Amino acid sequence: MIQNIALIKNPTSRLNQNEKENADFTKFASGWLGSRYCMPDTIDKLNQMMVQYAAENVECIIVDGGDGTISQVMTGIYHAYDSDKIPKLVILPSGNTNLIAKDIGFGVRGVQALQRIKILHERQRLINSVQHRHALKIEWSDSSKTAILGMFAGAAAFTRAINIAHNPTILKNFAHDWAVGITIIFALLKLLSPQTRDLWLKGEKCELQYDQQEILSENSFLFIATTLQSLSSGMWPFWGGKHDDQRLHYLNVGSYPSKLISACWALLRGKSPLWLRNNPSYQSGIAKNISMTIEKEIIMDGEHYDTGNDHQVYLSVGPEFSFVRL
Repeated sequence: MIQNIALIKNPTSRLNQNEKENADFTKFASGWLGSRYCMPDTIDKLNQMMVQYAAENVECIIVDGGDGTISQVMTGIYHAYDSDKIPKLVILPSGNTNLIAKDIGFGVRGVQALQRIKILHERQRLINSVQHRHALKIEWSDSSKTAILGMFAGAAAFTRAINIAHNPTILKNFAHDWAVGITIIFALLKLLSPQTRDLWLKGEKCELQYDQQEILSENSFLFIATTLQSLSSGMWPFWGGKHDDQRLHYLNVGSYPSKLISACWALLRGKSPLWLRNNPSYQSGIAKNISMTIEKEIIMDGEHYDTGNDHQVYLSVGPEFSFVRL
């Protein structure tokens, strides 16, 4: 039976902006969890809470936020907890992006979710339904940077697209699913514009190495990798390997890719026809380790990270987390 439960809430998450809902949520959470309900406003404070939770043997952490918040919590756990004592996670999806929650199968949030968790805990049934996922780990050769965990990473055009998606106009006026659609439209418009088409299509200078094999040196138009097993609305832009929780799924699209519009249409619908899999512009597969050298920032679960002094990062399969389904 789980004894100790804590709750981390990100008050800046998009769906956590309703004052009345926040007041009701805080009243219930504080009355139930006391000091183990916290809203850290910096990464340092969040990491301090993880150290405290590890010392107090907190066995289950409720995370109220989006993918970025979950990534930060998993990273804090990774550095604070022993590998055999990683706490279970319950996700209340409240962010701009909730890919992790959608893959695992979460949908309930707010006071309704807390009431349900409390009842299940009191009845000793909280961990009856658990999904397991390995984190995606990013490390740097730059020793001044510490490893981070998440579930979905990307670079090149993905970084540019995230910058568009984070435009305040999109975040304020559109629900996330619409924001993704608007982002895709904006990105395609960039490719149609003579001023930006070449900048996007030529990609970023990049070196990639999968599982210590041959180093591939070429410009990358788009790179993404994940340990998730499904994405929103049936989209699955990967092939070359079955769902495998022990490996990363990756897609690398070379510079000036041929049949880009047709490829986007297929991949957004979860299709990978033979012509696409045989097209050298599109490389997809599974790997345990990926070494990447790229100057521009990389993205992990919606957050930006620079690639360090030598621009070299390492992607690998991280520790396994257990997610409690409500």
